[in-house]
Amino acid sequence: MMKPDPKSTSGRAFVRSLNILLKFARLYGYDHARTMAQLDTAWEELHAAIPPGNETGLLLGATGSQLLLDGVPLEGAPAEKQFASLLSAAGLASVQFFPCVTQDELVHFAHAFPTSKAKPSELALQLKSALTGAKGIRINEICFVATDARLKDASVAAQIAAASLGDKHEDFKKWLNDPQKLLELIAAAQGSKGGGESRGSGGRGGYGENGGHAGAGGDPSAGSGGAGRVSTENSSEGSVYDGSALQDAVGSGEFIVPNPSVARIIRTGDPSEAELFGILNALTSFGQMGATGGVAAAGAFQAQMAELPGHAQDILKQAIAGLAAQAPVGKPDESVLVQLAEHLAIRFALERFEQGEVKVNAVRQMLDRMNAEIENLRKILGAHEDKMSEAGILAESHREILDRQFWAAVPDSGKREVLLSGEAWCIPPRNVQSYVGDLIAQGNVAEAISILQNYAACADSDESDARKKTAVGLSEMADLYAKADPKLLGEALRHLGLRLNLEQDAELQGLVSAAFVRLSQEAATSRCYPAMEQALDLLVAVEAQRPGVGRSLRSKMGIEERVPEFVDEALRARQAAAGLTSVLKLLPQSAIEQLAARFNRCALRDDSEHISNLAHDLGEEGLQYLRNTLRGGPVVEAVEMAGLLTKLDPQAVQVFLPARMKDFGRTAQDRIIRQISSSGAVGRCRILLELIDHVDPMVIPLVIDEIGVTSDREALGRLLTIADGDLPLGGGPYLRLKAIEALGRISAPESISTLQRIASARKVFGWAQPQELRIAALQALERLQPDWFREFCPKAGIDSDDLTFAPLAISADSKFVRQRRHPRVRLRKPMRAVSTNLKENCSLDIKTASLTGGVATISRHLAPGTPVQLRLQLGLRNLQAAALMRDYRAQDMAFEIVDISLEERTKYRRLLLDSRCDTDARPESDHPAANTELSVTR
Repeated sequence: MMKPDPKSTSGRAFVRSLNILLKFARLYGYDHARTMAQLDTAWEELHAAIPPGNETGLLLGATGSQLLLDGVPLEGAPAEKQFASLLSAAGLASVQFFPCVTQDELVHFAHAFPTSKAKPSELALQLKSALTGAKGIRINEICFVATDARLKDASVAAQIAAASLGDKHEDFKKWLNDPQKLLELIAAAQGSKGGGESRGSGGRGGYGENGGHAGAGGDPSAGSGGAGRVSTENSSEGSVYDGSALQDAVGSGEFIVPNPSVARIIRTGDPSEAELFGILNALTSFGQMGATGGVAAAGAFQAQMAELPGHAQDILKQAIAGLAAQAPVGKPDESVLVQLAEHLAIRFALERFEQGEVKVNAVRQMLDRMNAEIENLRKILGAHEDKMSEAGILAESHREILDRQFWAAVPDSGKREVLLSGEAWCIPPRNVQSYVGDLIAQGNVAEAISILQNYAACADSDESDARKKTAVGLSEMADLYAKADPKLLGEALRHLGLRLNLEQDAELQGLVSAAFVRLSQEAATSRCYPAMEQALDLLVAVEAQRPGVGRSLRSKMGIEERVPEFVDEALRARQAAAGLTSVLKLLPQSAIEQLAARFNRCALRDDSEHISNLAHDLGEEGLQYLRNTLRGGPVVEAVEMAGLLTKLDPQAVQVFLPARMKDFGRTAQDRIIRQISSSGAVGRCRILLELIDHVDPMVIPLVIDEIGVTSDREALGRLLTIADGDLPLGGGPYLRLKAIEALGRISAPESISTLQRIASARKVFGWAQPQELRIAALQALERLQPDWFREFCPKAGIDSDDLTFAPLAISADSKFVRQRRHPRVRLRKPMRAVSTNLKENCSLDIKTASLTGGVATISRHLAPGTPVQLRLQLGLRNLQAAALMRDYRAQDMAFEIVDISLEERTKYRRLLLDSRCDTDARPESDHPAANTELSVTR
């Protein structure tokens, strides 16, 4: 087993102590005893990490959140990672601790770190200031070098420049990336031939054998006033270069400077395509010499230059001169040879385009060919993209860079002409987006819209390549179409939708489909409902011809998934946005499902009406979906649709629901009854009357109660028969009580005689009817026949307190969907109840109660709708009742009494009278959730 390196161990200890020191400084300050003690510890460990005789010291580096000790990663805790991130954010690559470091320098280093939050740039400045004059600690900042690592060992540089540079390898590498030096190097290579000929090109300027500028005829003094001079001598002393008048010395052609941000234009000649490729080959050869080298490298370079036509040599030298003129403004960020090749290619393509010799598509093809030639040069010299990748930065491809630079050089008039032509698809989406964005920023929206319309129309082109690139471009520019004018989304979708039915090529169909989906998603995101309507209409046509493609598109578009958002927006606005209702009409199933769910949760009548109106606006297709679901859909879905369908089409509910009601469980029946009642539909009473004989006996009391709430005289006949004892199958005396209460709410004179008979009928010993029925009849007669009530009440044998808990009147103008049916009592202390029918019984502490239910704290969870037999403990006596568990309210659960013997109900009434703390007899609901199907406290 290898022993650990003592230096590494000591260095790790120092890093940990330094981190603790900075933490103490932030907590206590530098003057605190703990901080000072930790500083001494850190110094001792640093001193141990740099033993005597160590010349390199200790290097503490940082890359991202990783600390490095002498280049080796440290497995640190989160605190060490935070320290590394701090150094990296401040632009510090490493901290070098030399053997001569002193404790005072360490103190200054630690004090430079702020005790509170500060910008990373401030940390770098503070460290520089604190360590001014320090010899034992050095701060190394992060620096991105523009040279390629593949050139670091290139020894041929010295051989190529031997005549002028001797053995100075580094100098040659500087020359290779300095356009001014490169110009001198090429002039020196040309002058090494020793010839006296002068290279001119007609009226264009050239260079003589010593690099002097020559006019027509090759006279070295015939330059532009003789102001510029580039000369060299065949000696190792180097070259003389005068760049002050370079602008005047480079001739009369035109050349684009490498940096597009600088608006300087250099004149150059107009090469042919063969000459340009010859220049590119020469530059590639020159780069090859710099990378591979050889003894005869200089001679080979001279031979390559000699093979170029004189015109091409002039163009090359003038272009390099342009780079040299640009050099003081901005240092190139990659090899000058690569920049030179790129900008020669751009200039050539631009001239051909401006002269109208080639179309835009041909220009792109030409750029592709030249880019392939330049790619060889990049591979040799190393490209800027590679260096950025090594630094972890994503960069655009060389082809994109070349294309973007070409587009930047095209004048605005040329850009406008191309973008409004049938070849707009040739322009990369990024360039279109940039140009249109500038137009919008300048306020020229009309022209921007025209360009985008023309670009979208390219989707109908006869050329497959045009349709392919247009589809890709529309996908990338979807947000721009929405920003410029939402109507443009609809137009673009129309072009793409028509192509979906015509496109036969699988690849093209995939691209068009992707663009269609992207634009549809953008329309949904930007709430452009007319465009969404357009997309859905087109999708219906696609589904008719290509069902598989249509289904795939619908799932990918994701518009149906956003229907809840659209419905909420329509309900919040009260006035639906333009096109929103049309979109929902095209998605009837999803829209109706969302509206039905919200309808069932409504607490206020206005909200309920608004939802039903919106559902009505969706048309017959949405209504038909409701009918089909109630008639034959799954039970869960049918239950959810019953309430809204009752509001929109009560006749359909009356026809379809009774036949299915027996198939529903008790909980589903209970939920449907509540939804029908809450709908507020005019014909809901007739529906409830039909359902009495089809529901579970435990649900019948609720049905009768809801019939009374409707106050519809149509129910008088059935209610009177039930009050007289003609009960539905499975019903008990408790139903007679509910029927009498319902008659009282209807307030029909036809029921007076029946109620009087129930209240006053006697037998030999006592009264003919149970006391609870007589109380209910008297409470109803108090409203219907107050004079008879006042006359009979004193001899009725009923205590006035027994008449206290009368059913509450239901207001037709109430703002709530559901109203309280009975006054509730807040008990002085909780009433204890225990379930007796469950496998695992539970206890209830009833806090609030009414004659028909209550709210209790329950010992264990019970699902809403669970039937329970309750035994209420009344001192030494017990009281029995059947109830259904309802909804949860905070920590409590509500329950509703659905069956109780009349004698037990009398006891329960007495209990409430004796235990009440106060009585809340307000007819309105006092809780936002009081309309839900699970609301009780009645």
